[in-house]
Amino acid sequence: MPPLSSLERSTIPTYSSSAEDDEAVHRKLEGFAGQYYTLLKSQLEQQRIYYEGRLEAMRRENEDSSKAEQSTSDLISALKQQRHQLEQRCMTLKKKHKKEDKFAFRTQIADAQAQFARANEIKKKRLAPLEKKVNLLILQLESGQLESGFDSKPAAK
Repeated sequence: MPPLSSLERSTIPTYSSSAEDDEAVHRKLEGFAGQYYTLLKSQLEQQRIYYEGRLEAMRRENEDSSKAEQSTSDLISALKQQRHQLEQRCMTLKKKHKKEDKFAFRTQIADAQAQFARANEIKKKRLAPLEKKVNLLILQLESGQLESGFDSKPAAK
C-alpha cells in the first residue's frame, strides 16, 4: 500500500483503541468546537450591532416626526392666536376711525358729485352743436343734397 499524504484519508478503516488517539481526536473536536463557537459569537455580535443601529435610527425618525408634528401644531395654534389678535385690533381701529372715515367718504362723495356736474355741463355744451350738425345732415340727406353718401362735405354753417 502506498503512503498517504496528510490530506488524504485511508480507505481502510482503522480502529484505534489507544488512549492517545482518542485524546488527539477529542482535542481536534474541541478545537473545531471552539472555532465554531467563536465564529457564531462574532456573527451574532455583528448582527446585534446592526439591528441595534437600525432600531436607534427608527427611534430617531419617530422622535423627529413627532417633534415635527408637535412643532407644526404649535405653529398653527400660534398663527390662529395671532390672527384672532389682528382681527380684534382691526375691529378696534374700524370703530375708532369710523367718524373720520364718514367725513372722508362725504368729502369724496362731494368731490365726485362736483366732477359729475362738470362732466354734464361739458357734455351739454358739446352735445348741442353736434345735434345741430346731425339734424342738418339728416335734412340734407332727405333733400338729396348728399349724392354719394359720406363722400361729399356737408354745407357750412
